[in-house]
Amino acid sequence: MMGVESSDCTVAIGRPLREEITISVLESSLNCSAGEVVLFSGRMMWRTGCRKLPLSLINSRTNTLIVKQRVLLPGNGVILQYNSRTATKKYYQDCDKQLFGPRGEIVNPVQLPDRRQEAVCRTFINVAPRHRIAIRVLYIDLGNASNQTHFNYILVRDVSTMKTMVFHGKQQFFWQSTGSQAEIEFHENVKEHRTSFWAEYHAIEPK
Repeated sequence: MMGVESSDCTVAIGRPLREEITISVLESSLNCSAGEVVLFSGRMMWRTGCRKLPLSLINSRTNTLIVKQRVLLPGNGVILQYNSRTATKKYYQDCDKQLFGPRGEIVNPVQLPDRRQEAVCRTFINVAPRHRIAIRVLYIDLGNASNQTHFNYILVRDVSTMKTMVFHGKQQFFWQSTGSQAEIEFHENVKEHRTSFWAEYHAIEPK
């Protein structure tokens, strides 16, 4: 991330669920006194740095990591090397899903009858930096809206603001994020092999 034209540069790294990312800082020419800095952020970690960066190791603790660099002087920056490995601690449910790319399909998770039932199943969506996410629901049927229960709703979270919206019943919706990451939590009975939620997402390019 050296010699970039923009003062703010962002790199997103994504791996399959069950893996975690380790970053090594090989070189750094950041001017700390001028306010230059690099930020590492993930679902379970947040770290900024400038001084004593070379040879330091950063662990994401999950399968995604965003690196943001802010430089003020031309040519400054960092050189990083990343690797992935099997996560040392399980941070996901077996029914969780990870979606990458500019567009895709979202469906409710279905758990087999012989599996341990998990109260919440999540779908994580990550698109390119500076892009936003648009979700359009094509079909939703979470039961009778007048008989809402604790286990019968979907929660959509905007990761950049941590704001959430809750949807019940047969309430179709169109939703947009403010950043490049979103999470959907399925608080519902997903034992049966049936479609109760079907949606499409696509990335909105920056203006």
